[in-house]
Amino acid sequence: MKALVELANKAREVSGVRIYKRNVEAVLSAVLKSGDFWEIVDMSSLPVPAASGIVKVLIDEGILFIDDEENIKLTQKGFDFVRELGIETFEDHSCKACEGRGIPFYANIELYREFLQLTKDRPKAIRDYDQGSVTPETTISRVLFMDSRGDLRNKDIIVLGAEDDLTGLAIALTRKAKSVLVIDIDKRLIDFDNQIFKELGIDNARAMVWDLRNPLPEDILGNFDVFVSDPPETLPAFRAFIGRGIATLREEGGVGYFGLTLRDSSVFRWRDFQISLTSEFGVAITDIVQNFNHYITWDYHSETKAAELAPVKREPKTIWYKSAWYRIEALPGFKRWNEPISDDVFYLDEEGSTT
Repeated sequence: MKALVELANKAREVSGVRIYKRNVEAVLSAVLKSGDFWEIVDMSSLPVPAASGIVKVLIDEGILFIDDEENIKLTQKGFDFVRELGIETFEDHSCKACEGRGIPFYANIELYREFLQLTKDRPKAIRDYDQGSVTPETTISRVLFMDSRGDLRNKDIIVLGAEDDLTGLAIALTRKAKSVLVIDIDKRLIDFDNQIFKELGIDNARAMVWDLRNPLPEDILGNFDVFVSDPPETLPAFRAFIGRGIATLREEGGVGYFGLTLRDSSVFRWRDFQISLTSEFGVAITDIVQNFNHYITWDYHSETKAAELAPVKREPKTIWYKSAWYRIEALPGFKRWNEPISDDVFYLDEEGSTT
């Protein structure tokens, strides 16, 4: 195992991000399953800079090589290495029908079909706001998950800075929430939602343009039962999205939902996020469903830092970017946070790479 520690240390130097022995094992296990770099990132549950750094070091050490079709493969030395260490092929035993969520989107097939029809001309994700849309199946499963936890019917719900997924629209389409407010910086999405609300006569839902780097208006604070968000994964962005989400909650027992990845954040960053949630904001984490959110590869992928860092030029062929679905609950004495954000590093840092 000492060899894995040494490889992890070298990969840390190459990538500039925190890496340890288990991460190297995960990459080697994934390579035994697939030669596609983006699938390796998915299976190893690592930030792109970490996975890329590990692959590059393993190539330098003669354990891996890249063939003419840009597949990442083990050399004979590599096969001997994994056999000696007892590293075996990655296996995924999650439910295929619900894609591992535990909530099948087709449990409400009428909602799914209506959502598909209404969103066929949805605005495309753009790089300016670090956007990346989840699949329609993910969006509907989110809403059904909320309903199964008692967080949908007759609730005042706010969606903050995550409407490229159109979750607020899907919530409104159930006609079960008491009210729905969507706020997002992208006017295209706000206009899209408001037009559908108007056409369908959904008068308890509205959308407004807002930049979450700015404090929320006073009339939004403390007036909602549930918030939904999908923050960029720098600490300043997390505070802006989730801290403000918590500030909208009316009382103890209020609930928040959001996604966090292991593609743009490491487990070290998750620990920082979780400490902030439990110690600073005073909320409990009730649910973490790994790989709940499946993202459609965005059109600007080739322009991202992730594409630049990858050891191959081949673009993703399948869904590789996934995030966990978090549910939090406000406890007595929870803290609201609504301060301005001045940090320039909002969307990207050393672990993030998909902007």
